[in-house]
Amino acid sequence: MKLSTIFALALSAFAILTSGCASKNVAAKNSGFFSDYSQLQSSDALSAAKSYKEYDVSKYKTVLISPVQAIEALPKLEQSDSQRELYKKISEYVSEGYKREIQKDSSLKLVDTKESGSLILESAISAVEVHFDDKNWNQFSPIAMDITVTSFNSYLDGNVRILGEKRIVDATTGETLLESMEIIKDEKIILKGETLKFENIKPALDKWIELAVKNLHN
Repeated sequence: MKLSTIFALALSAFAILTSGCASKNVAAKNSGFFSDYSQLQSSDALSAAKSYKEYDVSKYKTVLISPVQAIEALPKLEQSDSQRELYKKISEYVSEGYKREIQKDSSLKLVDTKESGSLILESAISAVEVHFDDKNWNQFSPIAMDITVTSFNSYLDGNVRILGEKRIVDATTGETLLESMEIIKDEKIILKGETLKFENIKPALDKWIELAVKNLHN
């Protein structure tokens, strides 16, 4: 039997044994990107947002892109070189995607430093386990953005999605104007083999880039 097959079977067996101990009434968990999730209002099981104040969009002419956080949900010391490279690629790809989308909008100009009349776009990418047919399941439950003994079955069953989170900040005052997060429901993370590769999540990242930049002030 191939070593990769043995590995897959071992992961599957372990996940089956441990999954029986998990309750469907999962406690609310989030990626940790926001310091406080209690203020976000969810309109459905897929998205949540909070506007901290009404503001005049027309006064903002430029936007600064903060480095995108790829939230791995794996301890740093346990990450392999290939995993670290994956997270780095996710951050760089989404950052560049934002810039391409913003350049299509003639009302906003990209800048590299804070200045008066600027918005700052801060964001994070993570993975969540979803069960859309289970109303008791917290769809925002984080899961490792890679294959582990506990995440293997979730990926195998197509129950993992990308979660995008963003914060819009006034560069002059440092005031948070909006926080939001959204699950990319229609883009399944489909594995090919026993490792998570960039190609597996690229379609979901592309969708998130579009959502995050479209109507940047919303």
